[in-house]
Amino acid sequence: MSSLPRKTTFFVFTFVLIVTVVDGLTPKINRIEMFSSNKNINDGQLSIALLSDLHIANNSESLNNIAALWKDVVAEAPDIIMLAGDYVNNGGAGDDLTLHRLAIASVLANTDGIPVVAVLGNHEQWSNSALWAQAFGEYGVVVLENQVKAMANLNLCVRGFSDAFTDQFSYLDFPEACEDSVKISLTHDPAGAFDAAVTGLVLAGHTHCGQIRLPFIGPLYVPSTAPSSAHCGLYEDDQRQVFVSSGVGTSVLPIRFLAQAQWDLITIKY
Repeated sequence: MSSLPRKTTFFVFTFVLIVTVVDGLTPKINRIEMFSSNKNINDGQLSIALLSDLHIANNSESLNNIAALWKDVVAEAPDIIMLAGDYVNNGGAGDDLTLHRLAIASVLANTDGIPVVAVLGNHEQWSNSALWAQAFGEYGVVVLENQVKAMANLNLCVRGFSDAFTDQFSYLDFPEACEDSVKISLTHDPAGAFDAAVTGLVLAGHTHCGQIRLPFIGPLYVPSTAPSSAHCGLYEDDQRQVFVSSGVGTSVLPIRFLAQAQWDLITIKY
């Protein structure tokens, strides 16, 4: 009789653990509001869908799952979609990803006219970044590698920093033409946001919010030199705002624990 409560506790714990892991792998929408620090622009707002770390495996099931998620993103009708890198699952230099790149680009370009701006992550750098940029470009997805894109119709300038984790980051200023626009920087690894010259709002991914987080301990490993307070969610100091998305997929291990998979619908008010 005395062993029954122990068995019951074990089964309850196991059930809760399984439910937590499975639910954590199901991407959810995270709605947040931020305020632009640019005082040179008239009152308004901008809606941004931010997706990072899709980690799409080279099979039809993974592509179909992303396509279904993408429909939900487009249905929210954001003003712009920003992609923060790592579209492929564990891509390496020896992998033949020719068709996979085009298949991913085709899905991510299907937006009913909503513009898409992207940066590349470490997995794209490891699997030929030039070919990723080419594939995306063929479908009209704008890839910014240490470049700025002005979008007058949205009163927006997007500065895309290349990935700091793979040493591709290079600082550049916004041009003077962006002075009266909303200015947003986009990068993969949030470490790039902590370059001494970077100011303003930076959107990033890469960390998966730890992917596996233990109670009272936190994440087992985060592959970034960004401060730990900038590994997940919103970080602010006197110089910058950094928002780090938890991301959609997983890397190395197909597990998430206490690090919910999500994409972010960000409303910038100004």
